[in-house]
Amino acid sequence: MLATFAVLSVGYIFCSYQEVKSVVLNSLNKSRFAVAVESFLTTGDVPSLKEGNLKETIFAFPWSQKRPVVLGGRLKEAFQDTSDFLSVQRLFEKEKYIVTFNPLKGRAYALLREKASSDDVLRATFHAHLLLHVISTSKKVGVARQPIKSTKLDKLDSTARYSMLSTADIEAGIAETCKHASPLFEIFRKQAKEQGWTMAESLLNPGNARLCEC
Repeated sequence: MLATFAVLSVGYIFCSYQEVKSVVLNSLNKSRFAVAVESFLTTGDVPSLKEGNLKETIFAFPWSQKRPVVLGGRLKEAFQDTSDFLSVQRLFEKEKYIVTFNPLKGRAYALLREKASSDDVLRATFHAHLLLHVISTSKKVGVARQPIKSTKLDKLDSTARYSMLSTADIEAGIAETCKHASPLFEIFRKQAKEQGWTMAESLLNPGNARLCEC
């Protein structure tokens, strides 16, 4: 009896999963936004609605570590100490957000200022994904001053790999992305619109945490 119930339950869950995957949505939530940006940065093209939906991660547990980009994070989560924050802050004096990367957590953070607009939220999210992409491929683009051999990378998880990057490496990566984030975002937004995607702050759910502009 239990075996039959288990088989039926698994079959029901699988059918439900397939049904959900078959639905094509045109809104860029956090998951689909990540898929679209990564495809854009890797291939130069924003994926179609069908392709983006197929690549989306449907099920993710709240405690899952697979949240490489944190939008609307808090200062103490994003930076290891005050000196790191002060060094990065100067790069974003004209922006309503700050992006950084915490190697101990293996995550990119987008911190929003009090007066950040909806457009700022979209730009911050894109910039954070761009930074994650640059940091993740630092061995190839030369951001890391001492590239890690691939034989070692195979034996390390992503957090351990990132922890081998110095503060100077990360700051260099952030500075490099600041040169290209704005023009790349405009191209990304144009392509996303042409593919039929809809972008909005509410879809990304940035939370209420904001940096005080004292």
